[in-house]
Amino acid sequence: MHRFIAARVRACLAAGLLGLAALVPAQAADWPDKPIRIIVPAPPGGISDNVARLLGDQLRTHLGQTVIVDNKPGGSAVVAERALMAAPADGHTIMVGPSSILTDFPLIVKTPFDPLKTFTYVSDVASMVHVLVANPQLPANSVREAIGHAQRTKDAVAIANLSAGTRSHLLGEMLRGKSGGGIVSVPYKGSAPALADLMGDQVQLTFEVVSNVAPLVRSGKLKALGVVSRERSALLPNVPSMGEAGYPELVMPDASVGVFVLSSMSASMQERIRSETERVKQSPRFREMLAAQGLEEVRPASYAALQKKLAGTLEQNRAILNRLELAGTTGIAK
Repeated sequence: MHRFIAARVRACLAAGLLGLAALVPAQAADWPDKPIRIIVPAPPGGISDNVARLLGDQLRTHLGQTVIVDNKPGGSAVVAERALMAAPADGHTIMVGPSSILTDFPLIVKTPFDPLKTFTYVSDVASMVHVLVANPQLPANSVREAIGHAQRTKDAVAIANLSAGTRSHLLGEMLRGKSGGGIVSVPYKGSAPALADLMGDQVQLTFEVVSNVAPLVRSGKLKALGVVSRERSALLPNVPSMGEAGYPELVMPDASVGVFVLSSMSASMQERIRSETERVKQSPRFREMLAAQGLEEVRPASYAALQKKLAGTLEQNRAILNRLELAGTTGIAK
C-alpha cells in the first residue's frame, strides 16, 4: 500500500512539473492579456518619452492591446527603476530609457542593488549622439571659444546637466574641468526643462541629443558647437565633431534608447518582448515616424552583440570616470 501511495505521489508531482513547464511558453504565447505599461525615466518631451510613445503606438497596433506611457523622471532613473522593480516580471511592465542606465549610471550612482544584475536591456530602438549647444547670446562659436570665455569670466557660464550619471552630466563635468572651474553646473531632471532654460538664457550651455536640438539649431534658437562622436551627425552636417574641434577626449561612445526588463523575467518572455520590439523597428511606418521626429535608427544587432557593446561602453566610461575621479561620488541612494 505504501509503495502504491508513493508511486501515486510521484506521478502527481511529475504531472505538476510538466504542467508548470508547459505554462511558461504558454504565458509568453498569450502575452499580452492586459494593458502594457511603459515606464519612462524622464519627463514628457524628451527623446526617451518620444521613443516610448512611438514604440507604444506600434505595439498597440501590432498586439491589439492598450499601451500606457508612465513618465517617472528624476534621481538618475531612481523613480522609474523602483516602479519597474515593484511590478510583476510578466511582460506587462517594461521600461524605455537610455542605455546609460547600464553603461554610465552604475559607475557614478551608489545604489543598494546592482543595476547590471537587476535589469536587462533587450533591444536598442533609437540612436543618441550628443552635441554641445549654446544660447545664441553666448559670445562663442566653437568649443574652444566657449571654454576660453568661461575661463575669462568666472561663474558667468552655466551648463545644464541632467541627472547624475547621465551622458549629459559626465560630458558637462569633463567640459567644466577644462574650463578650470569657470563653468557652473546646474542639475535638471530632464531635457525639456533644461532646453527651455537654455533658450531663455538661464543657463548658457548643455550637452543634448542631436535629434532633440537639431530643429532648434536650424531655426537659430540655439547654436551647436561640437558633436560628441567620432564623425559628424547627418542631422547637423555643418557642425564639427569634438575630434575636429581639437577635443578628442570629449568623444564618448554613442548611447541609445531602448527597452529594459527585469532580469528575473523568464527567458521566453524576454525573447518575446525583444522580438516584438525588433518587429516594430523593421516596420516602414515606425521608421517613417522615427525620421519625422528627427530620431536616428540603430544598426541591427543580435542580442549577444548588443550585450557586448554595452559591456564595452561600460569599460570605456569607467576609464573616463577614473580620469575625472568621479566614480561612485554622488552618494545617491535608490
